[in-house]
Amino acid sequence: MRIRATLETLFMVLCSFGLLAASSYFPEFYHLYNPKVGHWSKYAITDSRKETATLTFAVVAAEGANKWLEVTSAGEGGSGTVAFLVSGDPTNDANVLQIRAREPGGPLMEISRATLEKLKAQGQQAFGRPALPIGPTVGKLQALADETVEVAGRSLKCQHIRVVGQDDQSSEAWINEEIVPFGLVKLTSGEESVILLDYGKGAKPALTGQAVPLSVE
Repeated sequence: MRIRATLETLFMVLCSFGLLAASSYFPEFYHLYNPKVGHWSKYAITDSRKETATLTFAVVAAEGANKWLEVTSAGEGGSGTVAFLVSGDPTNDANVLQIRAREPGGPLMEISRATLEKLKAQGQQAFGRPALPIGPTVGKLQALADETVEVAGRSLKCQHIRVVGQDDQSSEAWINEEIVPFGLVKLTSGEESVILLDYGKGAKPALTGQAVPLSVE
C-alpha cells in the first residue's frame, strides 16, 4: 500500500495532464539545460488535449557535481512536489539518479536509480502512461527575428527560433539563458504551449528531513 501511495504522489506531478513521454520521469519540451543552484522558473503548460497545469522548476541544492531539481505541480490532477537528483539534463533518463517524494501525511520517501529500474521492469502503471512531448524536442532549427517578451513585469530579450521535427511538426520557441534551468521563455506548437509565468532566485528545498529508502522485491 505504501509503495502504491508513494508512486501515486511521485507521478501525480508528471501525470496530472499526460506529461510522460520518451523521458520516463520528466516532462519534455525544447530547452537549453543550464542549472544554477537557487534559481527557479514557473510555467503554464497546455498539452494537445487542452489540459493545463502549472509547473515550477527549482534548482535547490548541489550534491557534488549533481543537482537537486524540485518540480512542483498544480493542475487538474492535483498538486505535489517531487525532487530529482540529476547528473545532467533530466529529460535523459540516464541522468536521473534518485527521486524523492512525500505521500500525504507520510515520511519522505527516496527512490534510487536501481529501484526505479525495478519498478519499470515490473510494469508499474505509473511509468507507462502514453503521452507526447510538448512540440518537437529535436529537429532543424530556423532562426527568426529576436523579440522582447514581457514576463512578470520584466522585459526579456529572447532568441526566437522555429524547431521543425519529424513529419513537419514544428514549434516556435523564445529562449533566454537567464531563465534557469531550461532557458525557455515561451514555446508554442499548435494548441500546445509552455509559457513562463515568473522566475527568480532564492529557491530552497521543499522536501526536507530524513528520507526513507523505498524498496521493492
